[in-house]
Amino acid sequence: MSHLPTPQALRSGEWMTPRQVSAVTHYALQTLANNRNLGIGLPYVKLPTGRIWYRRVDVDALISGAAAA
Repeated sequence: MSHLPTPQALRSGEWMTPRQVSAVTHYALQTLANNRNLGIGLPYVKLPTGRIWYRRVDVDALISGAAAA
């Protein structure tokens, strides 16, 4: 996990919720949760509120890598 995002970064679109990641990657929400529990997959942060966020650049890199494979 990386440093906590600022509220401004969250609003700017630099970070994505699991639902947004699921929509663009077509991974089920449960798959994302399983990957987090196993310590694999995309890096994420968990806020003190319990909310999970993924960095958009990591999601874009995943999509670019999948397209190149």
